[in-house]
Amino acid sequence: MSIILCSACSIDTAKPSIPIMPDEIVLQHLHYLSSDSLAGRQVGTKGGLLAQDYIIKQLQQYQVMPLTTAYKASFSSTNFFKTTQGNNIVGFTPGTIWPNKFIVLSAHFDHLGSRGRKIYHGADDNASGTSALLHYAKRIQQSPLRHSVIFLFTDGEEANLMGARAFIKQNSHLLADIALNINIDMIAGTRSTKKLRYISRRLDEILTRDVIQTLTTQDYAIELKQGFKQHGRSKKPRIRWEIASDHAVFYQQKIPFIYYGVGNHQNYHQTSDSYENINQQFFLAAVATIYQQISFIDKNL
Repeated sequence: MSIILCSACSIDTAKPSIPIMPDEIVLQHLHYLSSDSLAGRQVGTKGGLLAQDYIIKQLQQYQVMPLTTAYKASFSSTNFFKTTQGNNIVGFTPGTIWPNKFIVLSAHFDHLGSRGRKIYHGADDNASGTSALLHYAKRIQQSPLRHSVIFLFTDGEEANLMGARAFIKQNSHLLADIALNINIDMIAGTRSTKKLRYISRRLDEILTRDVIQTLTTQDYAIELKQGFKQHGRSKKPRIRWEIASDHAVFYQQKIPFIYYGVGNHQNYHQTSDSYENINQQFFLAAVATIYQQISFIDKNL
């Protein structure tokens, strides 16, 4: 029996790295994706296709390779005799130490589209998460993590998580090697937003108690709070946040996940969810904070 010592494989439970604020390009992404010209990015529409083309152009510019032979992964779904077609955009950066173990970073780029002259811009939901994911793709391609990273930009989240479900079906051969899904959905909030929220499930299967405690107790650029709440005194049924976005399909496959967002607010699914009404400085700090956690988790998986 031989014993191999690997310093790179040691557990690093030091504090997460000092946050590096993203440059203004991430705001430019958000501004374009939530602009009138994309008309709300509804799945199967011209605006959705424009969003896809934009994401692909950025990935090509950052030299992020596709997961398979093409960035677009097409899918279709039929419901009540209506067939909806969509396209996920999937990029990939191999890991430096564990290339066959994957962290999936996900964000949906679709939104509600338009109704007559009303455009549901979806700046927070979820041009914010999409823009953050483009930033992470650029940064991780420049400085790869220990684990391989799949950048999953999903279509059709607003239509019963169509894109995420399609990804699971099309990549069933990879599921056993996906260590973690980190899903980013609504991280720009409103002008008054002050807290970034998160939930997680099954983390204790992949991280030690000390690592989890470090993740949840350190100081970050913004206040990071566990758990979500509904906006106002809503009489609607309580939201089951563990299945509220694309992370749900990974959870159903018993894959650990972390979901970052701000929860419901007055602009949620309203025409007022526009670039002008987000909290830009909060958004930049949220992007930096989430990356701190991604990097720290990668070192301790």
